[in-house]
Amino acid sequence: MDELVRWLGEQLDEDERIARAAISVVGDVPGAANWRFGNAFTDEGGTYWQITTRTPDIEGFGPVELVGSGMSGGGAHEPEIARHAVEHDPARVLAEIDAKRQLLTAYAHAADRDVNEVEYAHGYANALGEAVRLLALPYASRPGYREEWRP
Repeated sequence: MDELVRWLGEQLDEDERIARAAISVVGDVPGAANWRFGNAFTDEGGTYWQITTRTPDIEGFGPVELVGSGMSGGGAHEPEIARHAVEHDPARVLAEIDAKRQLLTAYAHAADRDVNEVEYAHGYANALGEAVRLLALPYASRPGYREEWRP
């Protein structure tokens, strides 16, 4: 299980790197981690929706378009794609990574615990171990995943 915890930590590191890179591409725009959906418009190529970022409480900062550079009309061509991207913006990804790391820490702490209440500690570690295996499932297609980790 130690190998699974280490490997899953590496996957979270990679997700964090990608999320932080997405923020840095936008530059110094306040609120760049929080993306927004909207501004539907139509041209000869179809209907488009923009994904933008900005902090709404700062005057003079216009929205920065995040998707569609070089596309006719810009934006995302399907509203479902735009909504999906916004729902998985860097802010949410970083929050999910933090929650997953807290669970990994709780498991590591429980697994290494020397407790008089052995039965309780064993059950707690087993339950957290199952949760860690479930957390790893979305990464099963990445190199290094072992089938023995599958719940």
